[in-house]
Amino acid sequence: MTRVLRLGRAPAKLNLALELTGRRADGYHELAAVSQTVDWSDVIALDGGAPDERPVPAVPELLVWGPEAHRVPLGPANLAVRAAILLREQGLGTPITRLALEKRIPTQSGLGGGSADAAAVLRMAGEGSDRGQLERIALECGADVPFGLRGGACHLSGIGEVMSPLSPIRTGAFLIVVLGSVATGAAYAATDPADFSDGSRVEQLANALRSGCPPDPGLFGSGLQPAALRAVPELIGRLRGLMEATPGVPWAMTGSGGAFFSYQPDGMAAAVLARAAAPACPEAGIRVALPLAAEAT
Repeated sequence: MTRVLRLGRAPAKLNLALELTGRRADGYHELAAVSQTVDWSDVIALDGGAPDERPVPAVPELLVWGPEAHRVPLGPANLAVRAAILLREQGLGTPITRLALEKRIPTQSGLGGGSADAAAVLRMAGEGSDRGQLERIALECGADVPFGLRGGACHLSGIGEVMSPLSPIRTGAFLIVVLGSVATGAAYAATDPADFSDGSRVEQLANALRSGCPPDPGLFGSGLQPAALRAVPELIGRLRGLMEATPGVPWAMTGSGGAFFSYQPDGMAAAVLARAAAPACPEAGIRVALPLAAEAT
């Protein structure tokens, strides 16, 4: 078997706007969202095949390092490993023997890092495979993985798997401040009826991007923010400190938290804002991130 080495990035996403629109009988939440990939990425290397013709292991070896490595699950619980296993079971792409992950995207931050990792594995190892098959495997890995496979900007519905591509944001920059960790399940478990809405705010933002208009930060924000603050009350004080240090700056939470972002005219403006925010958030991860276009398909 020929050995194949591949290296690629797994970009984070911002849920620029997210609304909870319902709850299904199976317990999953229906949502409406506008999501955009940004250039804060994990790095993944894949080793495919075995030069000495030894059998390919059923579960690829996972090597992890980087600033967020200590919080990464190992084995099949890791979405990237799960993606490699499913590809092999479907007979798609090159069987993966080893997967190396430099974990840069904070976990439990609402930035979709685990889903991005799985999507990157599907994109690299499944290169040349049927797109529909890859998207079905992506959904089997998790509701956020199909978007990671596509990237750019999308209007999402269903449980996040129904995608309508949008014109990506081509100007400006985001300052992202990770104030803490919020388990996705904990945020959803803390929702109450007042957190649900009709999706009209997301639709307004999607229509603006379709027409090529600059995004309106007044439309940004996650309907899960109240639930995330109930689930992790210490975020309340941290968010208050961030807002007091940056008066007049609009901050929005992405996904289930606890990352918050502000849209700025350019990278320089975002860097200036970072200098103002940093003293109030000494333990926060702070990053200037640019929007990315969709991945090549």
